[in-house]
Amino acid sequence: MMRVSTPIADMQITVDRIAVKGRVLVMTNSSSDAMSTRAVLGPSDVRKIFGAMLRPSMFWFFVKCMFRSDSAEESDTDTPAERHPTPNPW
Repeated sequence: MMRVSTPIADMQITVDRIAVKGRVLVMTNSSSDAMSTRAVLGPSDVRKIFGAMLRPSMFWFFVKCMFRSDSAEESDTDTPAERHPTPNPW
């Protein structure tokens, strides 16, 4: 599960599928998530991500992931905070 934080929303997304469709890479989330999400990555996005993955610190992170559990560590985005530009009036 990954967390996506934007000024508009803060949500957890379960990556369900990553597939090549035509000339793009498409990531979709699980149908059990609260909101249907689809990320489309073009060739320049894939090159940028792949380049970042080849860094030694990222490689070391991948190795350590083999021995870690999936439980995420608490982060700033896990704490409830009302920072939405239009707070809930209810």
